[in-house]
Amino acid sequence: MLRRALVPIAATIGIGLLVLSAARFLIILDVTIGSDRGYLLVGRLLASFVPHYLSFMLPLAVYWGCYSAVRGLATNSELAILQATGTSLQRIFMPLIVLGLCVTCINLAVVGWLQPLGRYSYRAVVFKLEKENFYLKARDSTFMKIGNQTVLIDKIRSDRRSFDHIFIFEPLEKGGSSTITAESGRLISTTMRPVLRLFDGEQIKVMDRADPNAVQHLDFATLDLPLDAVISSFRPRGDDENELLLPEFFAQKGSLPNATEGEISGELNRKLVIALSSLFMPMLAASLAVLNPRKRNIYQGIFVLLVVIVYHQIVEFGAGLIEKQGVSPALALWPIYFLFAAISLAMFRAVSRRPGTVEDHLSALAGWFTAIPARLTGQWAAYRT
Repeated sequence: MLRRALVPIAATIGIGLLVLSAARFLIILDVTIGSDRGYLLVGRLLASFVPHYLSFMLPLAVYWGCYSAVRGLATNSELAILQATGTSLQRIFMPLIVLGLCVTCINLAVVGWLQPLGRYSYRAVVFKLEKENFYLKARDSTFMKIGNQTVLIDKIRSDRRSFDHIFIFEPLEKGGSSTITAESGRLISTTMRPVLRLFDGEQIKVMDRADPNAVQHLDFATLDLPLDAVISSFRPRGDDENELLLPEFFAQKGSLPNATEGEISGELNRKLVIALSSLFMPMLAASLAVLNPRKRNIYQGIFVLLVVIVYHQIVEFGAGLIEKQGVSPALALWPIYFLFAAISLAMFRAVSRRPGTVEDHLSALAGWFTAIPARLTGQWAAYRT
């Protein structure tokens, strides 16, 4: 059973990551364009987003993998043969239930640790690139501000990394200033930090405006200006709810600087619901797979996929209500999860006793739910007696 399920699970995860990464690739390409480390940065940024995509691909993959495995056994009458030997469906499906438990643990690690760390890493790299590439977005004969520096470039060459006639002004302490003029310059990236390399120029430093003798003059053939000296460092991790580790959510008191209490609560409960959904995905998938075992049709597969997609969208909608409207998670998310779990368990219990058609099990399920008030009334009467 595991061997039959793992192949479609791996294929679903691979195809899903490729499709989702292709959409993100266009955004990343716009950020990294002009960098001489383009391919390396694109790979790093895409890898940072893999945990985000993996968090909701894992439940879908285990769901589809279990459905494919059981459906293949059902349509080839192998389940009927196994049952004829006295093997129960619960015993046949037990490896898939254990698989769902393992995937749940993996997904908790993904959404609780890998996803926030990957999101922070992505934002840190994009921040650094936007700062480094400020020179790449310069315009001819236009003043621009980089940190404390005021820069004017007369001519930008076609490669966007070479410049002619550069002027740089930077204020210093005690009212002093540094003024640099150069005939040409080039933006380069060393192994340690980005550098603006200037050629054939001069630098005048006024150390103290009150002292006319505190002036330094330097003529240079080559001068390297580290850009990280004027680029501010990225903020610490944790200012956003998407960057909090799972234990940090529970330790968090109040609102973050860039997130409200509703956004924190919505993100935490959404992650927990999505991760814990993998517990019941194999049960629901196995239950749907044994319906109509004699019939092969594409519509059943489409319906099976729509079930989990609609469930995911309802969970996202509930999380949005918590974040934007301040609705309690006990009303917006967890009833959805427990209803999903109850339906999965009820269907699994029904098909484990007797496989049949969709109509048979829907009728039995509807009868079980409608009989609840009568059973409660009878138990109450017995209690009163």
